[in-house]
Amino acid sequence: MTIIRKVLTLCSVFMTIGFAQEFVVTSDSSAAANSKQDSTVAAVTDSTEKQSVATNTTVQDAAKTDTVATDSAAPQKMRNKITYADYQEKVKRSAKKRSKTMHHGLSLVGATYNDKNYWHMDHDATWGTGMGLYYFYRRYFGNYFGIQGRLGTLYRYSRWTFDVDEQEHKLSTGEKYKLTHRVDRKYHNIAADMPLTGKLGYHIKGTTTFLYTGVTLGLTKPIYELVDTENSLYFSTNDKSLKDDLDLINKVENNPFPLQESHQTHRSFFMDDWETNSWIGLGIESRLVSFEIQMFAFGGATQNANHRYHNIGQGSPSWRMFLDFSIR
Repeated sequence: MTIIRKVLTLCSVFMTIGFAQEFVVTSDSSAAANSKQDSTVAAVTDSTEKQSVATNTTVQDAAKTDTVATDSAAPQKMRNKITYADYQEKVKRSAKKRSKTMHHGLSLVGATYNDKNYWHMDHDATWGTGMGLYYFYRRYFGNYFGIQGRLGTLYRYSRWTFDVDEQEHKLSTGEKYKLTHRVDRKYHNIAADMPLTGKLGYHIKGTTTFLYTGVTLGLTKPIYELVDTENSLYFSTNDKSLKDDLDLINKVENNPFPLQESHQTHRSFFMDDWETNSWIGLGIESRLVSFEIQMFAFGGATQNANHRYHNIGQGSPSWRMFLDFSIR
């Protein structure tokens, strides 16, 4: 009985020890398994995070690449540089600007005048001329009609040489001789001139050239005038003996003829001193330079002291030529 108890007790002890070892082994295995599972989860998580970061990095790099590509595709304007498209537009604007006719400018005029009935002289001028400087403005209405107004200062000069009187006399010795009174007169005149021209013509296609015929109406206001007059008395004869005597006197430089007297007058004009004039002309215009020639047609004056020119068909005509330089 005692032996059986001892055997049972030993068996119980061995069973208890064996159970305890199994439990420890099982617990270690579970812990190891749990530890391995945790490591796997951590590795998977870490891999996922790295993949996510790598993906985000790739996306960002791709976005940057797209941005750089977009920036590269966009036209870049550098300092003091223009694109080809802008250059072409600039060329077109310049060509359009050059194709426009300039309307403002300066006119130079040269003229040949033929006065008549100056003051109380019923004699035609021997020679006359003039020159002037004007500002002009012109405008077109369609392709066929235009107007041009000028405002400027005009200088005029004319000269007369004519015989006033001629008388025949006889010396006490019977020789006949002739005394001739000759006048040489010239004036220098300053005036304001305001011509207005109507033009009828045609613009040549593809250019700024305008061919036209024109009618000009002018208003001239004389301002100041200086007149030089020289009177001369000439002695002449057909008698041979008297000619010989005159030759002898000329050789010793004692001949008093011609007798000469000169004087000068100057005056300013009044507000009622005006001149009117009309001209017919032909011209050609371009963008920068224009040329027109005009012939005097009709005119008048408010006072005798003002200047009158031969009307068309009377004596020698008066002419003038305009040269225009466009500045705007």
